[in-house]
Amino acid sequence: MNNKAVEMNVTDAITEKPISFSVGKRKFKIYPPTLGKMQMLSKYYLQLDIDEDALMEEPHVESMRVCESKTDVVCSLMAVAVSKTKEDLLDDDKLNEIAEFFKWNTAPTDFSTCLLALLTQIDYVNFISSIRLTKILRQNKPRI
Repeated sequence: MNNKAVEMNVTDAITEKPISFSVGKRKFKIYPPTLGKMQMLSKYYLQLDIDEDALMEEPHVESMRVCESKTDVVCSLMAVAVSKTKEDLLDDDKLNEIAEFFKWNTAPTDFSTCLLALLTQIDYVNFISSIRLTKILRQNKPRI
C-alpha cells in the first residue's frame, strides 16, 4: 500500500468514517468497532482460519479464499459488523436474519474487500494475539 493510501485510511479511521456498501436495494454501513463489538467479532475471526503469512503477502487472494471457504462465518461476521446498536448486537434473531440475507444475496467474494477493510479498522496482529493470549490464559487458569 502506498503512503497516500495509508494516510487516507488513517484519516478515515481517526474520523471514524463508516464503510458503506449496498446489497441489492439495501444499504449498509460498517462503523469502526467498539470494544464490545470487537469481542463479538473475535469469535468469527478465529473461525476464519486466516493464514496470516498469506494475508501479509497477498491480502486480496487470502481474503477471497477465506470468503469462499467460510461463507457462513463471513456472513455472520458481516451481520455483526453492520449492526450499530447494542440491542441489535445482542439480538440473535436479527443477526441471523442479516447473515441469511447476505448469504443468499451476495457471492462469497463480494465480502472480500469488506473483510480486508474490517481487518484494517483494527490492529489485526495485536487483536489476534490478544485473543490467543486470552484463550491460553483460560485454558491455563489456576485451579482452586
